[in-house]
Amino acid sequence: MYDGVHNPVFQSQVIEPLIKQLDQNPNDRGIIISFERTTISQKEQQALVVDPRIRLITVPKLPFLGTLSLHYATRQLSPIMQQHIHTAMITCRGPMAAWVVGHLNLPIPCIVQARGLAAQEYRYAHSSKIIGWLHRIRAWQYEQIEQWVYGAYAHNKNVMVQTVSKALRSYLIETFNAPADKIMVADHDVPSAISPAQRSTWRTEIRELLKIPHHAYVYVYNGSAKPWQCPQETVQFFVREYQKNPDAFLLVLTQDTGTFKTLIKRYALPPNAFHITRVAHTKIYRYLAAADAGMLLRKPHIINWVSRPTKALEYHAVGLKIIHNNTISMLKNI
Repeated sequence: MYDGVHNPVFQSQVIEPLIKQLDQNPNDRGIIISFERTTISQKEQQALVVDPRIRLITVPKLPFLGTLSLHYATRQLSPIMQQHIHTAMITCRGPMAAWVVGHLNLPIPCIVQARGLAAQEYRYAHSSKIIGWLHRIRAWQYEQIEQWVYGAYAHNKNVMVQTVSKALRSYLIETFNAPADKIMVADHDVPSAISPAQRSTWRTEIRELLKIPHHAYVYVYNGSAKPWQCPQETVQFFVREYQKNPDAFLLVLTQDTGTFKTLIKRYALPPNAFHITRVAHTKIYRYLAAADAGMLLRKPHIINWVSRPTKALEYHAVGLKIIHNNTISMLKNI
């Protein structure tokens, strides 16, 4: 891993799929190697990974300086891999991790997880700024890494690529000349559907806890307040729905509670029309089950079009109607 154990989807997209895989193969064990900018204490590691079949190894991570940083990471990874010579398979989360592993020239079967588009995401993140020569160089560096991983490296016989969507698969083939016969659309990390009986129990439990009327039509937003996730548009959408239906209710599950409270103040919604809270991932499905519809608005951009938002999978797992604005390919027919 190169995106860190504090990534919001570490539990749902790394730990849980690995546990599921180990459950299917009782003799297997898992090792997670993560490059980290900050020191992760032993106590914190134990809190992050509680399954005794999984070992977490953290390695110091340099600031991103293109392939110079990745060469250093490869040198750090080499002795660790030599200690685990019986490794049966390597999974690389994203192009940076794949570049590091790829330059060890290991004959071990390798799966590259394509989660998104690094260069395009970097350009988008800096789109509101004056793109100077440094930003252009940085975006070019990401693009060169992606070109090598999805182009040259993906053609190796021991390498397979997993994408999160059909749209991303097509993009990698068309843009980086990725081998079509070696790219699959992953579904191993899709959460299982919650049974109707369990959803009904949780729905009643959480509505009573939050004092949400049982007859209310609840819209839920689960996510952060990053601009590309359209927090303001999400609130504006709900305000329009509330004006049409006074029984509408907005439930916001977020780490950015302050931002959403500020947004909602602009529209003078009554306190009994919304609830904003942060919820541990282990309880997220309980709270989602209290809703009727999940909100997933995004800016029109290629990084959103090829994505497979974790939130969409979570909404689907509890049977929610998904409200979106046709900016994500996988939702376009909903």
